[in-house]
Amino acid sequence: MSDAPSPGPIYRDVREYLTELDRRKLLRRVSRKTNKDTEVMPLVRWQFRGLDAEQRTGWLFENLTDSRGRSFEGSMAVAIVGASPQVYAAAMGVDSPDKIGAKWLHAEQHPIPPVTVTAKEAPVKENIIKGDQLLKNGGIDALPVPVVNPGTDSSAYFSAPVWISKDPDTGVYNAGTYRVMLKAGDRTGVLMMSGQDERGYWDKYRRLGKPMPAVLILSPPPSLALCSVNKLDISEYDAAGALNGAPLELVQAETVDLLIPARAEIAIEGHIRTDLLEMEGPFGEYGGYVGAEDYQMIFEVSAITHRTKPILQAFISEMPPSESSCLRKFGFEGFLEEELRLKSPNMRKVTVPEMSGSQNMAIISFHNPVAGEVWNALRAAASSRNMPLWKWVIAVDDDIDPEDLESVLWALCWRVQPHKDVQVQRGRNTDLDPSGAPVESSFTDRTFPGGLGGSQILIDATRNWAYPPVALPTKEFMDNAKKIWEEELKDMGLPKLTPRLPWHGYPLGYWPDNWARVSKRAVEGKYLETGQEYKLIRTLSSYFEDGVVRKPKD
Repeated sequence: MSDAPSPGPIYRDVREYLTELDRRKLLRRVSRKTNKDTEVMPLVRWQFRGLDAEQRTGWLFENLTDSRGRSFEGSMAVAIVGASPQVYAAAMGVDSPDKIGAKWLHAEQHPIPPVTVTAKEAPVKENIIKGDQLLKNGGIDALPVPVVNPGTDSSAYFSAPVWISKDPDTGVYNAGTYRVMLKAGDRTGVLMMSGQDERGYWDKYRRLGKPMPAVLILSPPPSLALCSVNKLDISEYDAAGALNGAPLELVQAETVDLLIPARAEIAIEGHIRTDLLEMEGPFGEYGGYVGAEDYQMIFEVSAITHRTKPILQAFISEMPPSESSCLRKFGFEGFLEEELRLKSPNMRKVTVPEMSGSQNMAIISFHNPVAGEVWNALRAAASSRNMPLWKWVIAVDDDIDPEDLESVLWALCWRVQPHKDVQVQRGRNTDLDPSGAPVESSFTDRTFPGGLGGSQILIDATRNWAYPPVALPTKEFMDNAKKIWEEELKDMGLPKLTPRLPWHGYPLGYWPDNWARVSKRAVEGKYLETGQEYKLIRTLSSYFEDGVVRKPKD
């Protein structure tokens, strides 16, 4: 049913993977000085707003500066795992996108546990910074952390983080991707929403009255980056080994009791506080709108280890299509297709449109289904572990192209009677979805089941209140990036841009003065001022339970 993985390891680290992207002609190297705060992300964003999917590649920026006039020893790799189906296939170690689903299924069914190596064998230990040395050169602010959506985001963000933690009861490890706001050389914000594994670990540590040990991993082997954004029933460490065809190498962290990827580029160690929360955001999110600021967790750094001249990986994860929507699309499609195939012999294909953020819609194609088969499959898909938040699950005949939403619209208009063919049921909703509740509502109002929650099969798709801005760099930064693309990078042989609406960020009614103020700071390189300001805006962690702001006594 599925092909065995290639003998491994396919890629021991991100550097070997970049070599393979070069070989497949799927990597663009940029040697010009490029501002990480104002230019990097708009340049890469253009390929998602101006190119067809097959024209998209990974990017490597080798000469980075920032708005403070700083230069960086390291480089930044952007869109190197999910720029296109071809790039995703390269990260999986297969030669074509049609083999992705089978590879995922094989990995989950044939896990390979990790192995432990010594510090001398671990490239991530080439440079160790802790204690009095931690803030000497700026701490984590010395890394080239990008402003992802210049003009709307509140700070520089680690957009491709892999958080490592373990369950305090069972010792089971988890590797998950959750956004990280840079606030100080030794402090970040982190958003771990309810229902996510590591949020469950945090809740346990909070009940114990202890901070949660955690390590923020940047640029791990690509197999772990892929596993960290998927929903798996096995350990991400085991799945990463299976994807790569060889055990993932782990090494003991310096200041916390955690085993971390030995061949990552960067590891940032510390603890996530469980007693206090701190304001975090706004930040452009995967659904296409800016996620509001709110009280979130605080990560305090105790050590940084990294390779010499490290490569910092960043995801393009905002307005779909994007790298994050591509990552979710192929992971969810592959898993769900294999899952439904066991129950629905006449099911042909599962498609997750990227414009849904690869989260809010699944389309299932059938060939001559038998009585009851379609509804059984729809209910199974709606309750699948890999589709916990979906609004729309649609069945079509196989004469409908599920990749063509106009074809799907034709089927919805002419093959459906809503009174008998449509069901609406309550379910979970992400608080990053502005249709669930007004932006300014409390945390508990935006989440299910305590608040308004969500539902599957939403009818009214119009905006019923003011929305936050579209999550793209604003027009001035996209215009500047387009000029660089067309004039200064013409020797790279870049394709001609064909802008598609929307191609820049713009307001939709909700843009308070404080958002404008912090976003202006971010592009000026002054985001640490915002981090200092947010340090003064804290509440007790009981906010997650009742939405009530309680200022700490100190």
